[in-house]
Amino acid sequence: MAEQSYISVSEYAKKHKISRMQVIRLIQSGKIMAQRVGNNWMIETKDEYANQIGLEKTSSLQKWNKIINATLHKKLNIEDSKDREIIYSRMHSLGLPHERCIAFPVGKFPSKLELEIAVGRLGYPYWISAVPDPSLSYLNRQTKLRIYDLNTGWEFINKLPGRTKYKLIISQYADVPDFKGTALISANGRGIAEFITGDRHYVMTRGFTITDPMIFDQNKVIHFSNTVPIQKQKALYKLVRGVFGHLEFQYGKIDGRRKLTFFDYNDEKAYIEINHIWEDLVDYFTQKRRRLKKVLYGYPASPGKAEGRCIVVHHETYGMFEKVKKGDILISDATTPEMTPIMKKVAAIVTDLGGVTSHAAIVCRELRIPAIVGVGNATETLRTGDFVKVNADKGEIEIIK
Repeated sequence: MAEQSYISVSEYAKKHKISRMQVIRLIQSGKIMAQRVGNNWMIETKDEYANQIGLEKTSSLQKWNKIINATLHKKLNIEDSKDREIIYSRMHSLGLPHERCIAFPVGKFPSKLELEIAVGRLGYPYWISAVPDPSLSYLNRQTKLRIYDLNTGWEFINKLPGRTKYKLIISQYADVPDFKGTALISANGRGIAEFITGDRHYVMTRGFTITDPMIFDQNKVIHFSNTVPIQKQKALYKLVRGVFGHLEFQYGKIDGRRKLTFFDYNDEKAYIEINHIWEDLVDYFTQKRRRLKKVLYGYPASPGKAEGRCIVVHHETYGMFEKVKKGDILISDATTPEMTPIMKKVAAIVTDLGGVTSHAAIVCRELRIPAIVGVGNATETLRTGDFVKVNADKGEIEIIK
């Protein structure tokens, strides 16, 4: 494991291409781990590999689905139950390298000795996915990531509500990952992949960073991301060429050697209907454009056009949500499930952070809300009351007045 180290807010902002203000907001809302030193924040890095050690989480897409169903009376076209045994079986059938796992079915809660034997067979670190009985809609999937000792895992599964109502899947976890990422590939082979360095995949999928995409089809890579080395992207391309669906991957040490492995796969339409966005991204990266004073640019994330009054909020400022009116253009640092009640009002969404494979982008595409992500400085440049035109097909926000 890497030694603990720290960097300043300014260093973090420069490295991740976001503003100091964005970094401070993410620290204050608990999205970035940091320590207060005098009047300054110092951010834990541990080479950015420690961010998911012991992280407990539920599926944010499942949370989106439940809130949208309750408030908008719509059901997202996503998979509610992600059974890791099924996922790894699919990976095996596709010929993709993947983690090994051992499962304990619903009603068969393991003894501590059984857990120890399972972990011993898989090695450290490991992670646990708790998948509830599908008939019990009040329970959520729960996960604990990157566990380095037996007792931590044992304590986690014993805290589960109605612990025998879960299938427990113990899986390998890459040690000291160089990067993680997500790939969306349509049925005709058009693909988008995004990467994040270190062990911060949950940050990327929740839209709390900026991730530039790799774009490809079945013939070639059209655009490489600047986040990870090109040779690693070429290796990924060789593995996913000919496969379609949603895939999550990582590059790290498993079974004693460093390699690229996959830990999720889903072919639901919510993930793979990306042809329009794919075309928009190809145009975005291949066409030359003049940088105009009153135009902001970001990644096309959900197609469409709109114009209207800006309302600037931040994801943690819930008290501002009531000020959103029908037809407004929502300008925010990021989009979260808590914003669902106002999403039915807005004509378009523009965010400082996020990528086109993030959960928020997937949700916007499903709800057919035009969205541009990764602008970087929208909340600092625009003010509530500004009138703008949003062209989410081109990734452009034009300030009219």
